[in-house]
Amino acid sequence: MNDKLTFPLVIHANPTKLERYLFLFLVAFIFLPFSYGVFTAQGFYCLSLPFGFFGMLTYNHFTDYKFTPLKTIQKNKFVCFSENEVEIWEDEESLLYNWNDLENIQINIIAFKGKWKDEDGRYDGIENYISFAFQGVTHKHLFYIDTPKEFNFLWDYFEKIILPKLYLSKRIKEESIIIPLLDYTELQKFKTKYDINRYTDFIHFN
Repeated sequence: MNDKLTFPLVIHANPTKLERYLFLFLVAFIFLPFSYGVFTAQGFYCLSLPFGFFGMLTYNHFTDYKFTPLKTIQKNKFVCFSENEVEIWEDEESLLYNWNDLENIQINIIAFKGKWKDEDGRYDGIENYISFAFQGVTHKHLFYIDTPKEFNFLWDYFEKIILPKLYLSKRIKEESIIIPLLDYTELQKFKTKYDINRYTDFIHFN
């Protein structure tokens, strides 16, 4: 595993009914009075915001933080990328998937931790994922990228080593790495080279 590009898997826990109800209650407790206070210019109701923030902290504490990146980022489960295969490690057991055996491959390398999303905030680094079909079964794995260095290295590795092979075999379904970097002229050359007939931010091989 050490000679491959390895990233922690991201697994979101499923809330229980009680946890779901408590979360909905907190959301309602925070935003309904706050919205009312804003529209009626009554500052007292806006106090629901700091009280609600404290409530969210309490909620995370009693749910053992399982809905936060602290627990969604796995410590013993990884996805590993290499030129010939993708490997999934879970609790020291691995499953190997050769790129040539996969169909409908989707690759989304979106962000590292702290990357600016827009004026509204930053990414957590847990938004990246790979999806593929193997023997008729679809698999999707989210994974975590911590630093810009890791992000850029993985980006280059896919762009220069893995993606050209997937394009050639037409096993890739979507990707969001190369296309956004091309200007119009470069895009036309790219589409001609790989027989793509649509202008899109993604590449689809149907």
